Order: sequence, then structure tokens, then C-alpha cells
Amino acid sequence: MKKHTLAIFAVISLFFSCRGQNKENSNIEILNKVWNTINVEYFDSSFNGLNWQAEYNYYKPVIEACNNTDTLYHYINQMLFKLNVSHVFALPPNYEDEIGSPQLFLDGTIGVNLRLINNEAVIVSVKKNSSAYEAGIRQGCQLIEVNGKTIESFIEDKRKNPLPPFNDIHIRMLSTENIIRELYGNPYDTVNLRYIDTNGLEHNISLPLLERNIRKVAFIPSLPPIYASIYHRIINDNIAYIHFDVFHPVLTDTVIYTIREYNKIPNLIIDLRGNPGGDFNTRKTIAEQFVSKRTLFWIYQRRNDINEVFLNPVKEPYTGRLVILIDELSSSSSEEFAGAMKAIGRATIVGQRTAGKVLTMEIVELPNGGLFVYPNQQTRTCKNEVLESVGVIPDIYVELNKYSLINGIDTQLEKAIEYLMK
Repeated sequence: MKKHTLAIFAVISLFFSCRGQNKENSNIEILNKVWNTINVEYFDSSFNGLNWQAEYNYYKPVIEACNNTDTLYHYINQMLFKLNVSHVFALPPNYEDEIGSPQLFLDGTIGVNLRLINNEAVIVSVKKNSSAYEAGIRQGCQLIEVNGKTIESFIEDKRKNPLPPFNDIHIRMLSTENIIRELYGNPYDTVNLRYIDTNGLEHNISLPLLERNIRKVAFIPSLPPIYASIYHRIINDNIAYIHFDVFHPVLTDTVIYTIREYNKIPNLIIDLRGNPGGDFNTRKTIAEQFVSKRTLFWIYQRRNDINEVFLNPVKEPYTGRLVILIDELSSSSSEEFAGAMKAIGRATIVGQRTAGKVLTMEIVELPNGGLFVYPNQQTRTCKNEVLESVGVIPDIYVELNKYSLINGIDTQLEKAIEYLMK
């Protein structure tokens, strides 16, 4: 059985379409693998107050009687979710591309990004030359239905079927990700939209998913390759800006080179909005570009010990002022990076509070080829703050605004610029 130690990576667990299979003797073998792994390696020996042995006794006959993969994994996840932490779920075989945010794995896109603003699905960006752009969809357009499903139905589904950590921000995050997932898929499939344009007019439209023009690269051995990209620019003579999709090793050198290229610019914005997390060494190496002395950055609580992680300064660190932009879709490594940079006093955080999915995880292959994800360490900042379920709280809280977007104004970015210009 393969076992892969991972850094924090933003994950979501979906409930799966039924795949009938005959009852197999492996049901209890799978349960035992999951239960024993948590019993021995889960970071919290108190199991958050849960009687873990009693949970096994309760679920054993239920799982033993399962006759198909769907019900088997449903009950295993039901047991796991009682821990009320992120980065824990079991996934059936052949569902690897349902781990992570949709924009990481799926090959076809209409070229838009969106956020829920006051429970309205508002387009926040549109890529030029995309099918959405060619159809006239712009920032500030509001989606009413996607593939026949209302936006309200996406939100209501997650309210009725929340996933841990159980908080309102996570519900909004998962609702947003599920809407975004509908906007990706196989190239040349179509997406059906009902939306309101920036003039208040309603439209029904069918758009083709176009193949993406950025490269896909391997990341985690058990999972398919993912998309990773970086965008940077100089806003003015005093402020530079960097955005990257994911903390992926393939981007590390480019991010570091860009930071060094901007070394003489007095202010820098790192935009982690929508960044679902990624690799430990990537986020640590990026953080080391901003410190001038050895600095305690994270404290990892394991079952039986604590591991302190220090940043080692580079030869010529960036010493200017730093703002990090976050929102409810910044998770896992993004939260760990932003929260720790805030704790050491190295960055000002602007945007919206995150959901609190901040644990390190491992992936274990199950006997039937499924995957089991579980947290083995709890992350704390240098101030001993636990971010799991709490999230990163911005120093300057600011939401996006639909009407500002219609006028081409990103209120969160503008607030960061305003702060740095003082």
C-alpha cells in the first residue's frame, strides 16, 4: 500500500454518484485501515472529545452490511466527519480528480472566476479570448443558473450537507467551489448559463469549454497533474503585485525570481485569493524571502511531540512593506502562509476571513484502490494560535462589491493599494 506524506493542500470531499458493486469482504478491511490510522496517527489523542472506539463499534455492522461503494464510503465519511476537522475523508477508486479545487485539475473552461457576494454568484474576472469573453460576459455579471441548477440550490445543498470544519465561511467556500466546478470540464463540452449582464438584462446562453493554454504538471504521486500559473506586474513605481494559483514546486523559482526582481520597489502585494494551498517547501521557501534573521514560523503539534519550523533568511531578502490578499477561497497553505506572516509581523492581511482548513495531511491508499486523507499535524503560528476552524482574520477587512466590479474596480486590491500609499 502506498503512503504519501504531504504538506497542506486544500481538499474538498464530494458525495459520490452511485457505482453498484457486489458486497465484498473488504468492507471491514477498509474500515479497519481508516479507523486504525486515525487511532494511531491522528494528531489529537482525545479525538476532539469523541469516543473513537464507540464510533468503531457503532459503524462496524453498518459498514459490514454495505452492498455498494457509495454507501460504504458514505458511512466511512460520516464517521470521519464527526472529528469536525478539515483534511479528513475517504474517496472511492477513480475519483482522484475530485480532490482539490476544480480549477486545479479540469481541462476545459469558459474562462471566468466568480465569488458569492451577498449570496449572489458574481463574475469577478473574465479571461480574454475565452468563450465567456467572446460572448460578452464581463466582471459584475451575475449568474442565476448554471446547467439548470439555481445558485440558491448550490448554497442550500451545502447548508444541508456541510463538511468539516462546520462554519459559515466554509459553507460559502464549498458552495462557491461547487458552482465553479460546473464551469469546468472536458474541452468542447458546453455549459448552460442564465445570467444578468452589467446593464441588468437577463440572458440564456450555451458556452463551449475551451482547452486551457497553461501547462499541467505533476504534484502528488497518487493524484493527476494540476494546472499552476503565476501573474505579476508593477502597479506603479511604488507597488508591485504577484498572484499565483497554488503553492506548487514548479512555481517556486519563478515566484522567488519575481520577488527579487521587485526588490527595490518599496511595496509588494501577494494575492492569495482563490489559492487552495499546496506544498510545504514552496510556502516555506517563499516566506524566507521576507525575513532578515532566523525566525520561528510554525509550530506543528503531532500526536506525541511538537515540531518547530524556522525560516532561514536569504542573502538579500525583500525588506519593503508587504500586503497579502486573502478571501474565503484562500485555504490550507494559503492560510498557513498568511496567518504565519501576520503573526511574525511581516505582512498586513487585507480581504476576507478564511474558512480555517489548516492542518497537514497524509494520503493512504486503501485496499480497494480508494484514497484516505487524514490530518497528522495541527498547525500553530509562532504565537501558538490555532488557525483550524478559526481561519485567518484580516487586519483590514474588505469585501468585493458587485457594482464596483461592473465599473472595473476590485475593492480588495484597491484597499491594499490605498493602505500602501499612505
